[in-house]
Amino acid sequence: MVQEELKERILYSFLISPFIIAFALLNFENTLFSVYVFSFILTLATTILFETFRMYENKFSIRIPKIKKFLFIALLLIITTLASLLLEGEKSSDKILKDISTISYLTILSYFTTLILNLSISALKTTKHNYIIVDTLFTNLSLYIGLTLGVMMALKFFDIYNKTYFVAFLLAVGWISEAGGLIIGKYFGRISLSFTASPKKTLEGTIGSLFFAILGGIIFKLILDLTGYQSHIFLENYTSVVVLSSVIFVFDFFGDMIESLIKRYFDTKDSSNIFKSLGGVFDIFDGVMLGSIGVLLYLIIK
Repeated sequence: MVQEELKERILYSFLISPFIIAFALLNFENTLFSVYVFSFILTLATTILFETFRMYENKFSIRIPKIKKFLFIALLLIITTLASLLLEGEKSSDKILKDISTISYLTILSYFTTLILNLSISALKTTKHNYIIVDTLFTNLSLYIGLTLGVMMALKFFDIYNKTYFVAFLLAVGWISEAGGLIIGKYFGRISLSFTASPKKTLEGTIGSLFFAILGGIIFKLILDLTGYQSHIFLENYTSVVVLSSVIFVFDFFGDMIESLIKRYFDTKDSSNIFKSLGGVFDIFDGVMLGSIGVLLYLIIK
C-alpha cells in the first residue's frame, strides 16, 4: 500500500513538475510566456475554486446553482487579474503602496457587488435550501484564492522584469519546509500544538519546518552563487536569505492551517483526488499561496 502510494506520488510529481518548473524558473520577457504565466495562474485559481465547490456539494448533497458559480468565478478572475498588476516595472515602495490602494478599492467594489448579487438571487429564488452560507463562504474563498494567486502572478512578472527568482524561491522554500516538517513531525513529533484546524501539528514538526525552510533557502543561495548570479534586489546576502525564508515559513504555516480548516469544515482529507495520493491542487499550493503575500510584504518593507 505504501509502495503504491509512493509510486503514485513520484508519477504525478514527474507529470506536473515541468509546468511548475517552467513557471518558476523561466524569465522570458515576451508575449507568449506572459500568456503562459496568466494561463497557469488562472488555471490554478479556477481549479481550486471548483475543488471547493465539489467539497461543499459532496458534504451537503446540494448542487450550487450555475448562476452563483458564474458570479464566484467572475469575482475570482477579476481579483486575480487586479492583484497581478502589482510590482510592474521598476521596484518602488511608494508605487507599490499606491497600486495597492487602487487595487484594494476595485477589489472591495467587486467583492460587495458579487455578494449583493448573490444574496439578491438567494432572496428571490424559492428553495428549501438556504444559500446564504454559499454566498458568504464562496465570496470569501474567491477573494482569498484570487488575492494570493494574483500576488504570486505579480511576483512572477516582477521576476521577469528584474531577472530575479522570488517565485522559484517561494515554491522551493515553501515545499521543502512542508516536507521537512512532515518528516520530523511523523518520526519525532511528541508535543501536540492542539490546533482545531490541524490536530496532528506538533511543536517538533513546526520547528523542523522552520529549520528546513532556512536550509532550503541557504541551498538555493549556494546554487545561485555557483552560477555567478548577483542581484541587489534578490538574496543579496545570507542574512536576507534567513529573513525571507523565515517569512515564507510563517505565511506557509498559516496557509496550510487555513486549508486544513476549510477541509475540516467539509469533512474531507484532500481537496480532490486529481493527483491521487498527492491530493488536489489546493493541497499542493495551500501554503505557498499565502506565502506569496509574505514575499510581497517583504519587498514593500525591505
